[in-house]
Amino acid sequence: MDVEAKIKEDMKALGCTSEQKISLALYLYVTLVDDRLMYDTEYCYNTDIDTLYIVARPNKLHKMNIYVPIPSSFDLSLDYIGKLQENLCTVETGPSINLAIFEEDFTMNIYTFTKNLEPRQSDEKATKLKLKEERRTFINGELKKHKESILNDALNGGFVDDDDCEIVG
Repeated sequence: MDVEAKIKEDMKALGCTSEQKISLALYLYVTLVDDRLMYDTEYCYNTDIDTLYIVARPNKLHKMNIYVPIPSSFDLSLDYIGKLQENLCTVETGPSINLAIFEEDFTMNIYTFTKNLEPRQSDEKATKLKLKEERRTFINGELKKHKESILNDALNGGFVDDDDCEIVG
C-alpha cells in the first residue's frame, strides 16, 4: 500500500466518510509536509462538526496551527468560521484558524481568521475618526509651522494686545 492510500485509510479510520474532505485534507497534508516543511504535522477529525483538519507548526518554536481544507464551492459564512473556532481552537493552538480554500484544480489559498477581533466600525464612526485625524494633522502642521514664534513668545513672556483682553471686576 502506498503512503497516500495509507493516509486516506487513516483518515477514514478517524471517522470521516466524505471522499471530498479526505482528498482535500490529503492534498493539504502533503503540501504542508513536503512544500511548506511544517513540523509535527498531523491530521485530525472532529466528529461534533464533521471536520477533517490538519495541525502543524511552521517551525519548532511556534505553537500548533490549525488548517481546515474547504472547497471554494462551499458556502462559507462567519457563523461557520465561528463554529470551527469554537470546536477546534485550544489553548495550545490559540484563537486563530487557517482555512485552506481549494479551487477545482487544487489551487490553494490559505486565509487566517482570529476570533475576538474588534468588529468593523460603522461608516459614520469611520468618517468622524477620519475628520478628527485630519484636524489633528492640520493643528500639528500649524504648530510646526509656527514653532519658533510660539517658543519665542513663551520664553519672552509673549505680547498680549489690550484690545484682546477684558477686565472682569
